[in-house]
Amino acid sequence: MNYKALLILNRYKGGIVGVFLLLFLVTITIYTLLNIPSSERAEWNNPSYWINYPKNAAPFWTNYFMGIFDQKLPEHTIFTMNDAALKNYSEGTDYKIENRTFVYDYDFQTFPPAFSIPYSIQVGEIPPAVEISIKRPDGAAFVIYYNSLESTYTGIESQNRANETEEIQFNDEPLFENQNRTSKDDPTTNIASQRLFSSSREISESLSEYTNSFDFPIRGLPAEKIIFSDTKNNVPLQGKYEFIFSTYSFDDDTKVKDIQWIIEGKVHGLMGTDEFRRDISFGIMIGTPVAMFIGITVAITSTMIGLFYGLISGYKGGRTGGFMVIIIDIFLSVPTMVLFIILSLNYGKSLLFLIGLFILFGWPGLALINRTFSIQIKNYPYVEASKLMGESDFRIVLRHIVPQLIPFTMANFALSVPAAILGEAALSFLGFGDPSFPTWGQMLQDAHFSSAEILGYWWWIIPPGLMIAITSMAFILIGRSLESKAKLDKKR
Repeated sequence: MNYKALLILNRYKGGIVGVFLLLFLVTITIYTLLNIPSSERAEWNNPSYWINYPKNAAPFWTNYFMGIFDQKLPEHTIFTMNDAALKNYSEGTDYKIENRTFVYDYDFQTFPPAFSIPYSIQVGEIPPAVEISIKRPDGAAFVIYYNSLESTYTGIESQNRANETEEIQFNDEPLFENQNRTSKDDPTTNIASQRLFSSSREISESLSEYTNSFDFPIRGLPAEKIIFSDTKNNVPLQGKYEFIFSTYSFDDDTKVKDIQWIIEGKVHGLMGTDEFRRDISFGIMIGTPVAMFIGITVAITSTMIGLFYGLISGYKGGRTGGFMVIIIDIFLSVPTMVLFIILSLNYGKSLLFLIGLFILFGWPGLALINRTFSIQIKNYPYVEASKLMGESDFRIVLRHIVPQLIPFTMANFALSVPAAILGEAALSFLGFGDPSFPTWGQMLQDAHFSSAEILGYWWWIIPPGLMIAITSMAFILIGRSLESKAKLDKKR
């Protein structure tokens, strides 16, 4: 690398850093648009889409630091049907039993926050019975659930039972996820699906029968703090657990279609999860194209308006120019944030509406600067000479004035992008953003309303805040470099 290249790198090192940051954002944007379909991005606000994720889980890599103090947090674990060991056997000719056993090696110092068991069964002519039991490392075995699908799924009695069960779910989590029994005569469509939560009443009632197995009172304790507890003290019992899902079927049409054991963890994913079980890294990725769209759309449109409005105002001068300056002053005197909030309250929180507001009030500052430059440039001798030679105003503007305004316009364009992104983030944080679009500002608002800063959920606050800072820094560094180059060229 020669001396001239090193000199250029040193002079514009801020701009080079900004370009690398911009490439990072563009890479995320392209990856998101190509690999995450729009239908999946639209699931951000759909609670059922995230039902298998843990609540408020920290990033997985926090365990590397916790491990130094021998305090690893439980990891979120999902066992699928393929992870289970299947054992079939029959007792007589009347029914058969299928046992699916999941082995879980629990070696953490704290209890898991919860667990859930979603499953689907194709029900034959005679409904089967389901039993869920657990074998613990100390040899104890607990039956935590037993029920006949017939009594659970049909009739008013079962519906009342479902409603009663929902009342004791934490955070309104329904026990019954889905029921699809379109035809009792057609076993292929007679699918019974449900999700059993650790907070369900059935499990609590089943565990209450094991009170004498513990040396401390277990009444009122969550199921996970009983199942995973030592019998002497209410501390986690480490070792291998066997979760056994048994079906008692009475015909050949009954088949287990799907089953999962979900042990909710306190760490999960690259950036953790939020109160609504959503993956923070997913929100960061799908929020990047939205932020880039807002920033670039507002910057391009407001910059073009500011360029030509200021140019015309300065070049025309006289009463026309004076009137145009009054319009600029009116826009500059408006308290934009207050006006945005009032307009959002009265005319909706559409993202396109907000972009329109940012454009409407984003051009006057640039127009005023371009007007000043236009007045100076039109009085230069070579511009006067062009007028004397009979060149049209349109040709003079395009040939002599616009090229000199481009560097500053580009610099202002780069600086307008972070202004628009920060404006949207501020409005979203205050609750005036478009909730249908996942933006970093919306993520910060959700975190604030869930008291994430008080509860210590730092992984919910830092990533969106950091992305806003990175985006702003990228365009600010590029804008400052362009501005410096424009000033340097002007001196030459």
